[in-house]
Amino acid sequence: MIELLNRIENRLKFRPSYYLLFAILNGAVLMNFHNYLFKHSIGIVFLFCFVIYTIYKPKNWISVIGSCLFSVYYLLDFFPRIGNHSSIILFTSLTILLLFIFKLFSKKEVLNSKLLSYFFRIFTVTVYFYTGFHKLNTDYFNTCVSCVNEINEYTLSNIFGFPIKIEDSLSRFFQIIALIVECIVPFGIMHYKTRSYSVLLLLLFHSYLSLSVFADFSAVGLFLLLGCFIDFEENSFSKKTIFYIRLYLIMIMISVISPIFLSRISVQTSVFPFIKGFIFLVGYLSFFIYFFRNHDAKRYSFRRSYFMPLFILCISISFWTLKGYIGLGNAGNLTMFSNLVTEKSMNNHLLIDTKKTKLFNFEEDNVYIIKMDNPNIKENYTGYKLPIVEFRFLVNYWSKNFDKPIPCILVYKNKKYTFKDIKTSEFKNSKWWYKYLNFRKIQTTSPNECRW
Repeated sequence: MIELLNRIENRLKFRPSYYLLFAILNGAVLMNFHNYLFKHSIGIVFLFCFVIYTIYKPKNWISVIGSCLFSVYYLLDFFPRIGNHSSIILFTSLTILLLFIFKLFSKKEVLNSKLLSYFFRIFTVTVYFYTGFHKLNTDYFNTCVSCVNEINEYTLSNIFGFPIKIEDSLSRFFQIIALIVECIVPFGIMHYKTRSYSVLLLLLFHSYLSLSVFADFSAVGLFLLLGCFIDFEENSFSKKTIFYIRLYLIMIMISVISPIFLSRISVQTSVFPFIKGFIFLVGYLSFFIYFFRNHDAKRYSFRRSYFMPLFILCISISFWTLKGYIGLGNAGNLTMFSNLVTEKSMNNHLLIDTKKTKLFNFEEDNVYIIKMDNPNIKENYTGYKLPIVEFRFLVNYWSKNFDKPIPCILVYKNKKYTFKDIKTSEFKNSKWWYKYLNFRKIQTTSPNECRW
């Protein structure tokens, strides 16, 4: 037994830069599950233990294994119906677990530092680019309904302490800034001379977004951008670096548990995301300002052997995020807050005409919900259409998780139906693969409102 433990310890040795990334990932995982504080308190306790152990001993791999196992356990069952940052954490966790297994049992080199750096950069640039690409639609540029309005009104109102209404000119400014930051700035990561500036601009962009509801995505962003910048071959990092890692993780823990104390002092729940984001930001800014003031971008040479795996990575992400334009689901694939419409009759993208690109008609075969009411269903579906595959998946899910009846009046294929409880109808019949299509609800009027 002792011999086995020694073998594991010797096999699973990493350079300090890897431990730094492990620590940042642990913080990102905890932030990702911040809404689980009251729902799954036992799970949150485990994540806190992993982070506390990282604070106590930053150079360890045990806590990141725990965080990755936790993420896979909780997220895999809900994928792809999770946030984009949650999907990134899920696939990162799976990759890390596989790499640990290979490193433990294989005598060959598993982690090529140069290739890993390129993986981080290609992945990050591709993800950022497509989040901006989906925003190239007429309704995103409509200053009345653009997704930039709600987010910036919330953030600016909390910063200045009074309600702020975004005027058309300011809305247009935020639209352009978001597109530049997401579609253009990330490409500077690819060259070592512009990498520092690009990473810093993106981190500052996340700093602002953290004050709304995106502190969890900012934590993932820090992990990805640090992976693009860090020197994987560095053999040590300073005590000050360890100090700022610990400060960052401590502020994440305070941010996650802050609702417990905020609710006791009668703070409005609408302000919770801003306060949580501000607390998170203290550790976030402290860490990355120190780190990037004391480190320079490393220049890695490119080898021909890197091309194929990087190409496969880029194509895989591209297929996943562009599948909405061929009719295989338009939610949970980097289309968040984009005002995007992909159905044939109402598509609004400026570059892609889904009348010509649609290969599957799942979205066009839809049900119109005249009225549906149930306190357990948080999202409003009354007055919207839903692809029948999405509707069947949801009804099947509701039938398994909710006891109260769900009265519903709907129209499907020009026929009106009235149900005292939609859960007992034939619409609850769902196939297993409906889960992986994942469509947004369809607005019946225009312009298209902002939705996740």
